[in-house]
Amino acid sequence: MIKVLNMDGQELTPCVLDRAWREVNRARAVWIDAETIQLLYNPFAFPGYRKTALKRDNHTCLWCGLPAATVDHIIPSSKGGSDLPQNLLASCSECNSKRGNRSAISYLKEKSGAVPNILKLLRLVMIAYGFSIKSKMKKALSPKGN
Repeated sequence: MIKVLNMDGQELTPCVLDRAWREVNRARAVWIDAETIQLLYNPFAFPGYRKTALKRDNHTCLWCGLPAATVDHIIPSSKGGSDLPQNLLASCSECNSKRGNRSAISYLKEKSGAVPNILKLLRLVMIAYGFSIKSKMKKALSPKGN
């Protein structure tokens, strides 16, 4: 087991080596020594962020319009996405698991016109990815040959 310290150096629940490496590789922790990592974020803030995203999205899945009880990372956490509200959107568990760790843009393209909250979803995706993605999104979502 790997010892885990919070940002203030207080000891938290230990984790397995794979989890420690995942946190370090996502730039969410640093190695202090061979058996200890220190987190660079507050792990207890996520429940508040989750509630913020669900409330902002009216507990409605932005992918399908059904009631949402989970949040989906716009930029997947496995690809470096944060747990901050601007990278989260309300999602039903079915849409969340169908999307997996694909980008929001590729999943949006796959769902094509079947997204009832398209404008809100596009706004959140643009915020999460940055406005430079506008042209890439237009190209990705336009029909072939246009």
